[in-house]
Amino acid sequence: MASYIVGVLTKHNLERYQDYAMAGFRLIDGVEVEVGLAEQPEVLEGSFPGTSIIIMKFADDAAARKWYDSEGYQEVIPIRQESAETHFVITFQS
Repeated sequence: MASYIVGVLTKHNLERYQDYAMAGFRLIDGVEVEVGLAEQPEVLEGSFPGTSIIIMKFADDAAARKWYDSEGYQEVIPIRQESAETHFVITFQS
């Protein structure tokens, strides 16, 4: 059953966030994952707590957690946290 990691972000240091993004995308090289990213998503109802959204679809919950909990990704999380206000959720299953 597919699992998703969803991140909602408001970037406040774009240069530093680019460091995170480059490292993060290197870390998904070779991982079976589909990534969708939207800057300034269209809000259909209510308010949206960020300026960007990323949705990552993994084969299952174990694969999503393996990537998120990996040593490599854990090392770059502080870069994301210092460069953006972030909200990450794991996982919805389909």
